[in-house]
Amino acid sequence: MKKIAIIGLGKWGKNLLREFSNVSCVTKCHTRGNQKNISWLRRNYPKVVHTTSIRDILTDKNIDAVAISTPINSHFKIAKNALESGKHVFVEKPMASSVIEAKQLIKIAKSKNLNLFVGHVFLYNEIFKKIKKIDKQESITYAHFAWKKFGTFDEDIFKNLLSHDISLILALFGSPNRIRLTNNVGFITTSDRISLELNFTRNRKCEVSIDRISPHKEKSVTFLTKKNLFVWNDDELLRFDKRTQSFKKIYQSKNTPLHLECKKFIANITSKKVSYDSSFLALNVTRILSKLSK
Repeated sequence: MKKIAIIGLGKWGKNLLREFSNVSCVTKCHTRGNQKNISWLRRNYPKVVHTTSIRDILTDKNIDAVAISTPINSHFKIAKNALESGKHVFVEKPMASSVIEAKQLIKIAKSKNLNLFVGHVFLYNEIFKKIKKIDKQESITYAHFAWKKFGTFDEDIFKNLLSHDISLILALFGSPNRIRLTNNVGFITTSDRISLELNFTRNRKCEVSIDRISPHKEKSVTFLTKKNLFVWNDDELLRFDKRTQSFKKIYQSKNTPLHLECKKFIANITSKKVSYDSSFLALNVTRILSKLSK
């Protein structure tokens, strides 16, 4: 069984520890010394060694891979050091803050023959796989991504939230011919409510709306084909019935996306063939985010 270390034990780091513990052997966890997180680790995973030294993890020859769940601005440096130390890398999105950094990580991973896997968790939702099948059968002409929540003001809204939707859009439609930021409103930060339009070949179009100053929490995606209207809500896929003028559930995911994502990473590092599909997609996400920031 592959041995993994978790770097970063915040809310999402704890989720990664839980899922990776089900599909691999997590031997070490890194924190910056937060006593609550250390106590949580000792209480829930007493066999996992705690360390405040990333170097302690990277120099451990028994560790095959690291999973990085730290603040966004630290992703590049930690991932770079991990790859250079000979570790396979799972890094939360975005993997870097610039196209140059993203390309550098891919170059190092290739030179070391190591997997560089980027955590775009919504790609692993079973409903998204269903949506891709629908697109092949009846071709999606329009999609609207809507996300309402409150918080995560400590990170850039484009890198932290929009990157999720961009990863889904690229995986479904490919690269856009045109992308335009149509709305950008700040209240707590300079950007708290944003809207975008993306145009593709075959007259296909996407719109994205993200609002992180909403008192309500909801994430949904609406898809239109020439035949049907579909809505993806959490773990349910709904289709509009014209006869009854109502939405009917046609599919519900059985496995959590994070479980499937972690399982995929372990499969990648266990396989003799190294995969860079995830990092190439992440590079394209970074390209679009960089264009929008300009």
